[in-house]
Amino acid sequence: MFKRDIHLKETGTDHEWHPRYIDIVACLYICTNMITWVIADKLWVIGPFTFSAATLVYPLTCVFGDILTEIYGFNRTRRLIWAGFGCGLLFLFFVQIAIMLPPSPDYKLQEAFSAANSGLPRIIIASYIAYVFCEFTNSYIMSKMKLWSRGDNFPLRALVSTLGAQLVDSSVFFVVAFAGNIPTHTIIMLILGTWIAKSLYEAILLPLTTISVKWLKTREGVEHFDRYRLTILKF
Repeated sequence: MFKRDIHLKETGTDHEWHPRYIDIVACLYICTNMITWVIADKLWVIGPFTFSAATLVYPLTCVFGDILTEIYGFNRTRRLIWAGFGCGLLFLFFVQIAIMLPPSPDYKLQEAFSAANSGLPRIIIASYIAYVFCEFTNSYIMSKMKLWSRGDNFPLRALVSTLGAQLVDSSVFFVVAFAGNIPTHTIIMLILGTWIAKSLYEAILLPLTTISVKWLKTREGVEHFDRYRLTILKF
């Protein structure tokens, strides 16, 4: 079940092939990350559970992360993770500059603009730390499980990597972002509720993710395996 396509060219190192569609997936991947930074501090509730608005978008980053690692390998995904990190720094820098610029007399929303964006540094710092831990956890699990399974059972690998990565992400983000500002029990409910919600979200999207992976692999014509030591810090 969910066997890999044996007709695809098998590769073990990056120099053996040149991706054709990675730029499209990369743009979607980094875009969804940046959206979460803007909407993460908006909290909403369903029953006893409290969620961040980022819950609506963030699972998509794991979907794109799964697609990137599955098709293009850990090395190329690692470069995109660090590229996304750099994009976030640039975003934060210019938002803070925009807050400090003297407003025009005709601009009546300076206080609202400052209030809405003044919390971004802590949110983005929390997002950064969670982002790095989550994305590398997700990519590492996907890469290693692909070797162990010989490329079979992509849906299982995607689900397992999501469960691990999203637990890491939710735990790190909510502790760093909200500790001291909201009660501990609320943070715990945020972690549990968001972890469950994001995992279910990706499970629902799994058929679409699987179809997308199969389609892209066919277009790329390659089944890539990370048959080398995985290094996180190298760009």
